[in-house]
Amino acid sequence: MHKILIVDDRPENIQLIARILESSFPSARLYQAIGGDSALKVIGQISLDLVVSDWDMPGMNGIDLIRSMKEDPKTAHIPVVIVTAIMLTAKDLEMALLAGAHDYLRKPVDPQELTARVTAALTLSGCHLNEIREKDLQLMEKTLIHVKNNEFDINMTRDLEKLLEQCSSIPEVQAAIRTLIGKMEQKIREDSWQGFEVAFQNIHSDFIKNLLQSHPGLTKSELKLCILLKLGMNTKDIASMLYLSPESLKVSRSRLRTKLGMQECDSFHTCLSSF
Repeated sequence: MHKILIVDDRPENIQLIARILESSFPSARLYQAIGGDSALKVIGQISLDLVVSDWDMPGMNGIDLIRSMKEDPKTAHIPVVIVTAIMLTAKDLEMALLAGAHDYLRKPVDPQELTARVTAALTLSGCHLNEIREKDLQLMEKTLIHVKNNEFDINMTRDLEKLLEQCSSIPEVQAAIRTLIGKMEQKIREDSWQGFEVAFQNIHSDFIKNLLQSHPGLTKSELKLCILLKLGMNTKDIASMLYLSPESLKVSRSRLRTKLGMQECDSFHTCLSSF
């Protein structure tokens, strides 16, 4: 279900475009905003697939709206189709495209032309989301390999701990085993995470920044947990990735839920996908 926002300073223009889109895209969910300032509030609250905006509006006009959207990493990818009855020259078209508009449409709006341009813009939006999903799937595959490696190292550590109990009469052997256990635990905590974090940042470069802007009190460990929850990993794999017991992970999730201001029924994946 596509989510499309229609922006204009005149309600009759919004209704005209809405009727065309309702006819051409019956499954789409349409939103309306009177003026650019109101539109920016809606854009910040809803995950949109497309914005169709008038250019000439009092206060924040359509070009200003695009520029504001491009400055925010959470909305920069949303295509905008500019509609105008006044700014009709080739220079105006160039200005709109340079500002970041996906397309440009003249008033009075032709229904077939609007449908064609909106279809193209929605295709672009869908391609962007599919690309992100594909990269996330590839990252998940790599992550599961790390998880398997961690599980092997964890089992080795447990075996060493059992051996440590059997060598209580040999202090030198105990010291050597403790050193080895310490090195393996450090490897489990750090080595597998470093490569994973680089790969994640390449896909979601602004996730941590956006998350910390809204919740500056999150710790490094909580940020790691947020990354894994955003990818939709299950509890068992997260515990292995972060070298936590199931009980410790449950406590960490509960503490994180409180810090993020989430209700018990809220999904971590849904909440974190907005950043």
